[in-house]
Amino acid sequence: MIDYINNWLAHVRNNYGINPLIFGAIYCTSVIPFWFSIYKIIAGLKNAKLNQVKTFSIILGILMILPFTYVALFGHNLPFWVWIIAACVIGYGAYSAIRRIKSASRNP
Repeated sequence: MIDYINNWLAHVRNNYGINPLIFGAIYCTSVIPFWFSIYKIIAGLKNAKLNQVKTFSIILGILMILPFTYVALFGHNLPFWVWIIAACVIGYGAYSAIRRIKSASRNP
């Protein structure tokens, strides 16, 4: 099983120019700033601090697309379905974040 995973990782790295470990590291290290940004946006909405909301909304947007920016910059020969999945993940992430922010800002 481990040989299969190592072969698959090498295949992705060689054929598409993407190191899945780097992608995973970018994705995982974005989690804490992502949730902190949501917290700061909600706090800014409750306290009417629009500059804070704007700043952390930009940070949140960057964090949502950062792993896929790595794929776009360094990847090559990627199948079209990869971009469809990336668009779905980004779209659902945005929808989920907006829904969470709206529901938390309504409840004091």
